[in-house]
Amino acid sequence: MFSLGNVRVRTKLIGGFIIVSLLIGLVGGLGVISLKNVGKKAEGIYSQNLRVVYILTDMQANLERVRGNMAELIYVKDQAQKDELKKSIANDKEENTNYMSEFESINISDEEKKVYEEFQKNITQYRSLRENVIKLVDEGNFEEAEKQYVPIRKVTEPMFISLDKLININVDSAKSANDNIKAINASSNMIMMALSIIGLILAILLGVILSRDINKPLQKIKMFGEKLANYDLNFDFEVTRKDEFGQTGGSLVIAQNNIKELVKTIIENSQSMSAASEELSATVEEISSKAINIDEAVNTIASNMQEASAETEEIGASIEEVDSSVIVLSQKAMEGSNNSNESKVRAKEVKDSSKKAIEESQIIFNEKKNRMLKAIEDEKVVENIKVMAGTIASIAEQTNLLALNAAIEAARAGEQGKGFAVVAEEVRTLAEQSAEAVKNIQETIEEVQKAFKNSIDTGNDILEFINTDVHKQFTEYEKTGNQYYSDADFVSTMSENIAAMSEEITATVGQVSEAMQNMAQNTQKSSEQAEEIRESVNETTQALEHVALTAQNQAELAQKLNEVIQKFNI
Repeated sequence: MFSLGNVRVRTKLIGGFIIVSLLIGLVGGLGVISLKNVGKKAEGIYSQNLRVVYILTDMQANLERVRGNMAELIYVKDQAQKDELKKSIANDKEENTNYMSEFESINISDEEKKVYEEFQKNITQYRSLRENVIKLVDEGNFEEAEKQYVPIRKVTEPMFISLDKLININVDSAKSANDNIKAINASSNMIMMALSIIGLILAILLGVILSRDINKPLQKIKMFGEKLANYDLNFDFEVTRKDEFGQTGGSLVIAQNNIKELVKTIIENSQSMSAASEELSATVEEISSKAINIDEAVNTIASNMQEASAETEEIGASIEEVDSSVIVLSQKAMEGSNNSNESKVRAKEVKDSSKKAIEESQIIFNEKKNRMLKAIEDEKVVENIKVMAGTIASIAEQTNLLALNAAIEAARAGEQGKGFAVVAEEVRTLAEQSAEAVKNIQETIEEVQKAFKNSIDTGNDILEFINTDVHKQFTEYEKTGNQYYSDADFVSTMSENIAAMSEEITATVGQVSEAMQNMAQNTQKSSEQAEEIRESVNETTQALEHVALTAQNQAELAQKLNEVIQKFNI
């Protein structure tokens, strides 16, 4: 047999919401379908009925206007007015033709098609008669035109009747469609209202049923929890459901039985635990008193070991200071050796430089001496130039005298010697210029001779300085470099000996330091082990204190458990 209590809560809730959702979807779907039908009907009213009525009424108006223009065309005599009337008739004809084409493209009923066929016959006959009348008017046969106009009236009446029928058919169709829309709207509203009421009632019923189905087991579980909170384990909870609430109730019943067993076990063992706690407290007190004695002895050993370790550390520190001093001495000796080696290198460089400088100064001395000798030889050439300049001056003087004599002879010759006088004057002028140039050359040569003499004197002084002072100074530098090299070699040898002895001392001190470090490490290990023993004893003492405290707490806890257990009703 189906029972709602055996269905899962999730399934019940989801099922209820699905039912309500289906009803809401059904109402919404009906509303959408109804609105869609109403939209189609309304679109049909506009696209067919109202549009057809608009076309037909315009055609009626155009035909009425054409009929009036035809009557006026017969009796009007003004040609311009006639042309205007014919143009209006042609425009109305064209507009009606377009309206007829548009009407024929619309999906109309069989009744409308039958009436429209009658209208087409009438309008075809009407247009034929109208064109005949217009032709007669154009020919000026107004009497015949007036006679032909009479049948037109008979044809227009059925034509207008057909248009009225078509208009009435579409108006009635629009009214019928409107009534249909109202009926659809009313029926849809009734159905949607009925479904909404059904959905509301069903939702309320589902809510009441589900709330009762959920609330009833919840109340039982709440009551069961209150009993447990009040230490009442003698409460029967009957599980008849298979949903989550039934599973929760079954788990609570199992928990109730487990608590009962636990309380029974605690009642049976709490008294034994209290007695064991008292015995444990007494044993711990005895062990604690013995641990205190051990701790005092270990403290004495540890303090003695610490003093020995401190003294060993002081000795080790002194040895380290000696070792560091020896290391510094060795480093200084090595630095002195390195510096002396560098000094040897520099002394050798000085010696080599001095020797090279002496050789170069000797080369320079010889080179400058040779150049001085060559300059003295060159001075003799200048002296020769001076002699040649004197000879040229003597020649210029004699030429001047000859020119003067020639001028005197030319003056004596008169006109015949005038040309020769001019040449003699030019020669005399040239001789004077030559004498002046020779004089300048002689002065320049004297200055050059003075400069040569000064240069030779200066060169002799420089050669004398190089040969005496510079050479002597470089020789002294070479001697100093040799002495400097010997001293540096002595310092280097002594520094190397000091460094070697320092290394031997360092090795010896290192052995002593290593022995002291081993002794210090052994002392430190002994001290640490003593300290570890003391800490272990302290930890043991503290652990015993904790054990004693735990035993006391355990006894108190056993007492409290007894008091709490008394509250349970099993």
